[in-house]
Amino acid sequence: MKQTSFLIVDDNSITIQELRDTLKYLGYREIHTTGTASEAWAMLKIKAFDCIFAAWDMPEMTGLALLKIIRNDDRFVDLPFFLMDAALTKAKVIEAGSAGVSGLVVTPFEVDTIKKKVAELAQIAGLEAPSEEQVSLEKGIALLEGGDYQEALSVFERMLQEGESAEVYYNIGYIKTSQGLYQEGIEAFRRATQLDRLFARAYEAMGRAYKELGKPDKAEECLHQAAQIYMSSEKDEHAEEILNEILELQPDTVNVYNSLGVLYRKRGDLATALQHYQKALKIHPDAPHIFYNIGRVHIDMGKPDKAESCFRHALKLQPDFKEAREALDAVELGRV
Repeated sequence: MKQTSFLIVDDNSITIQELRDTLKYLGYREIHTTGTASEAWAMLKIKAFDCIFAAWDMPEMTGLALLKIIRNDDRFVDLPFFLMDAALTKAKVIEAGSAGVSGLVVTPFEVDTIKKKVAELAQIAGLEAPSEEQVSLEKGIALLEGGDYQEALSVFERMLQEGESAEVYYNIGYIKTSQGLYQEGIEAFRRATQLDRLFARAYEAMGRAYKELGKPDKAEECLHQAAQIYMSSEKDEHAEEILNEILELQPDTVNVYNSLGVLYRKRGDLATALQHYQKALKIHPDAPHIFYNIGRVHIDMGKPDKAESCFRHALKLQPDFKEAREALDAVELGRV
């Protein structure tokens, strides 16, 4: 489901914060802000927004001027646009209406006012209103961020009565581990990963909970799973941090050195990749996939003779290693 995106344009940081908090309270998550109308116009050229809230009075370019520019562009003729002002006179209302404003908001505003305005937009423009679950989740997260763990826990537990959610279990696990209840936290994180097998943050948090309980093998297993997911989603820097964390915990972990080798090869840092593969090989000298990975690095380095030797050794250890056989054939045929 596409998240409804908002752009708030105001040179008053307090108003921006209040409106952002209000929209978050109502369950909306994709909220962008800027302090000038000219920057807002530049942002619109590179990103689509579902709704704009802009202050009427701003230096350099007013919100009304921005509205007129937007309405003169065929792409934004129907884009929902609200103007905000502390004193909306009859003349301003007429001028804004003539310019094509979607609605006017008097500041300071009430939560119910913004809720009503956005609800109207949902009907007019077909925007996706957040579900009750999203609203409750945002409320729980806000309580967490404010340090009210017990009230946040109550919100999340009530949500589970309506149906299971990986994100809710993750937040319950976070609260439990923050309270030192690591086993209860692990149970919540595990349920989160059962509901979402690619929930990297839950695996990561579960690994750290196991570390606190003095269970390094379990910690390594969970942290490595998180790193693999991060790598598969191109979040290599986060993966690297976790892999190095595992090495501090378990210095003789072959899978970590192998994963670091894969990561550095993806980056094009072949020398460092080779170093990590060789460390893995010292720990596990009979692992065919490590010889295969070293062979791949030698191919990238332009050393087909060394690559051929590695592929042959991988096949000696595992004769049915299909990828190694294909790589060796390619080397022998001069295709690499």
